[in-house]
Amino acid sequence: MGYKNIMISNSVKLSVKNQQLQIGGKEDVTIPLEDINCILIENMTVSFSSYLLQACSEYGIVVYFCDEKHLPNAVLLPVVRHSRHYKMLKAQMEINKPFQKRLWQQLVIQKIENQSRCLQFLKRDGWKQLDSMQKQVLSGDKTNVEARAAALYFRELVGVKFYREEDSIINAALNYGYAILRGLIARTLICYGFEPSIGLFHHSELNSYNLADDFIEPFRPVVDLYVMNHFQDIEKESDLTPERKKGLFRLLSFDMMIQGEKHSVSNSVDKAVMSFNSCLMGLKEELLLPVLILEQVHQYE
Repeated sequence: MGYKNIMISNSVKLSVKNQQLQIGGKEDVTIPLEDINCILIENMTVSFSSYLLQACSEYGIVVYFCDEKHLPNAVLLPVVRHSRHYKMLKAQMEINKPFQKRLWQQLVIQKIENQSRCLQFLKRDGWKQLDSMQKQVLSGDKTNVEARAAALYFRELVGVKFYREEDSIINAALNYGYAILRGLIARTLICYGFEPSIGLFHHSELNSYNLADDFIEPFRPVVDLYVMNHFQDIEKESDLTPERKKGLFRLLSFDMMIQGEKHSVSNSVDKAVMSFNSCLMGLKEELLLPVLILEQVHQYE
């Protein structure tokens, strides 16, 4: 899997030559396709060929497209890159309900732990309450601890007057970061042969990414932590500037902890999805899920 996340914000021409992405502008830039993890096309005047999109799909590169407000509104995902897609689809369809509920329980517990750590890093109250709430999560979270934890979490994170639907710089930044994460997770699920519309907990018939919406949960606090550290003191009516969006896109290269080792968010997603594969194949009972740590860009050797 590639490791470079590329944001295209200028009016340039994108093409492919000799398995290299060619970025044509004032100065031509060349990047090996095998090194690329994501491409975010923010400028609506960027030109490219269908061959470029085909090459990105072949290399498993997720490509985001932005609308006129420069917010991600579409994503190009590879179609069935896994050699045993039917095998994985069958495993998804045949997962027994008790195991399915236990996997969702694990995702919720890790989400609440990461929310607690986020509040602790920000020196907010409420993190001890969230710590205790983790222990209350039952199989399938049938008592809906996740919702109660989320209400407490956002109240402590951004204040009692905040609500997610309001038009503000904080919500715009959160939505931007979540959209980037969701697309990456959907791409990774497809690369492992999973059908992203078949979720563990999320099951809307109108949602093509139910499984991605399950797996994004423990990753959300990495966006929350960054947004509160970098957007809290900005005027509410401010816009997401290109520089601010670039910072949010770089979150994919931030570190999280899995099994005592630091991995980028991109690699952490890969490990989480790979562990889901092992669970469905009967090799494991536990998912490998990320632990939130203080902001740190991953250092590649």
